[in-house]
Amino acid sequence: MAEVMIAVAIMTLCVSLLSRTISSTAVHTAAKREKAIAVEAAKNVLEDMHNLPFGELFARYNADPTDDPGGPGTAEGPGIEVPLLTPRPDDGDGFVGEVILPASDAVLLENVTVKELGLPRDLNGDSQIDAVDHAGDYIVLPVTVRMEWTGRGGARTFELTTMFADL
Repeated sequence: MAEVMIAVAIMTLCVSLLSRTISSTAVHTAAKREKAIAVEAAKNVLEDMHNLPFGELFARYNADPTDDPGGPGTAEGPGIEVPLLTPRPDDGDGFVGEVILPASDAVLLENVTVKELGLPRDLNGDSQIDAVDHAGDYIVLPVTVRMEWTGRGGARTFELTTMFADL
């Protein structure tokens, strides 16, 4: 009888460990799928930006709709919708992703400090870092695409940073 009880206890332990492993694998697989969706969405945004005229990038992706090349409110703006991901509850704009530029609305500044974008930095090639708006004369444009969502693994973030140049 003692041998049977020991065998049942060992089997119970093994089944418990196996079920935990299966459960963890399911959560991990879902989290990997969500990250893959975020990575693909961020890469798609950067590819879309590569296909646009360089001089329009800032106007198309800044937060000010009044300077959009096709008229007010016609450009992409900074928000990125990703249908298969859920925005964080504390996200004010309701978008999973955002395009981050060295800007304040429609003003492109060299002298702001944005560590992720390598700023302050000379954006117009005049060898000076100043507090002047360079929305019309930039030759380099640092960009970060950030995805923030709530998924099976909790709050998640993914970022891609690059530098567009028209040299």
